[in-house]
Amino acid sequence: MSTSRKSVADERSGYHHGNLREALLEHGLALLEEKGESQFSLRELARRVGVTANAVYRHFSSKDVLLMGLAAEGMRQFTASQASAWGVTRGNVAEKFLASGCAYVRFARNNPALFRLMFGRFIVEHRSEELEHESRQAFAGLTTAVAATLGVPEDSGDISGAVNAAWAVVHGFSHLILDGQIHGSDEELDATVASALGHWLVSN
Repeated sequence: MSTSRKSVADERSGYHHGNLREALLEHGLALLEEKGESQFSLRELARRVGVTANAVYRHFSSKDVLLMGLAAEGMRQFTASQASAWGVTRGNVAEKFLASGCAYVRFARNNPALFRLMFGRFIVEHRSEELEHESRQAFAGLTTAVAATLGVPEDSGDISGAVNAAWAVVHGFSHLILDGQIHGSDEELDATVASALGHWLVSN
């Protein structure tokens, strides 16, 4: 089989996953968790999806571009997980806020390599329009949650400090857990995060 015919056949085989770009992101997220950012390989991803490396390059021109795509997809899922926790939690806004904060840390625990990519040095140095948009959406979701919890407008002059303080709590706990500094079962870790956010609520 010629190279061009093999490329077409391989690419078609990848489409049984659905849209090829979506398949690359789905398998890329799994590969990232297995290998980590430094060991992540486009060729390995192509092999797992069942396409040639050239097929991958038609959607993502380099490893860096693909990692930015994975970070953007991570941000979408990250934002959705917190919104879902807020939406399904019964009770007042404080209880919903605590649930969304626990969802923040739970996402980090469940997706450690992706979480480090999303907030690490690589993303500081490599930005895309898609990633910028998803990052803004994630921060807007946090701002909305804090404002609703405190009962103040989102454009309030005092909101910025409260948002950053709440972010520091959940983000700090995320890294302490990922770095092995805080241990416990899922239930114990959720309770620890909720307790810390409860102190934040009292102080605000």
